[in-house]
Amino acid sequence: MKKQLFIIAFLGTIHATNAQYTKDINTNRPSSSMGAYSVSKEIFQIEGGFSYQNDTFENNNENKQQNYQIQLRYGDLLEQLEFIGEFNFSSNQITNGNLNETNSGFRQLNFGAKFLLYDHYKYYVEKRNVYSWKANQRFKWKRLIPAISIYAGAQFNTKNNLYYPNLPDVGLKTMLIAQQHLSKRFSITYNFIGENVTENEFINIGYIVTASLGINNNWSLFGEHQGSISRKYFNQTVPFENDAFLKVGITFKVHQNLQIDGFTGSNFQNNPNKIQAGLGVSWRNHKKYQFKDPTEL
Repeated sequence: MKKQLFIIAFLGTIHATNAQYTKDINTNRPSSSMGAYSVSKEIFQIEGGFSYQNDTFENNNENKQQNYQIQLRYGDLLEQLEFIGEFNFSSNQITNGNLNETNSGFRQLNFGAKFLLYDHYKYYVEKRNVYSWKANQRFKWKRLIPAISIYAGAQFNTKNNLYYPNLPDVGLKTMLIAQQHLSKRFSITYNFIGENVTENEFINIGYIVTASLGINNNWSLFGEHQGSISRKYFNQTVPFENDAFLKVGITFKVHQNLQIDGFTGSNFQNNPNKIQAGLGVSWRNHKKYQFKDPTEL
């Protein structure tokens, strides 16, 4: 009897340890990066927003963009596995001298899956020193060890990409994701991204670094730097300054399953000079974990 109880308890511990469900919503917004953790098995989450971008060129030409982004996330099969669909719709108004042109449509569609390879906090628990307040406040170097995930998916490019309209119709998008929790309220996420990785003429290797700071239980701030390491367009190297972008923003948790956000950002050069601002919302269906008897599995 004791042996059976031990096995049940052990299996229950494995179930709880592998779980990634969090009390509060775990959302990627309003950053452009992707976090290492999944939404958890059987959780559905939708994250969407609107952004406005104004691009001004040195010759006084101007592009005005209205962008709508939706990301659908669903955890299934394993706690560490998440399926993701991303939809980006743009409406562009281009002013070139006396020429005014307007077009709209889906700019890019992505469908893929993310898998958590390693979760440092699954094995690491900080111990409190009951004899020393100073020891408890000291920075723990093991916090630098990140959680690691990988992402792979199909990238569907359309002709509505304003700056790169002739990309291949379908490409492979891959991503290596690392996420550090340096304290209970401060984290840094790193994305190393490969787009169109099977097409040497159009391959893009980029990165996103996002820092998030929780002010209290409801408010948080974020800052983000996004850029390219190498981009090719018809085998011609594109200067990385064209894609370097800096964003800052704020989020507010309405309740544990709903968050709203706002952000603004700009690039680092004048041709074009890009100014962007946006608002968004994230929502998930609510689920509470219930212990399942391992003997009934």
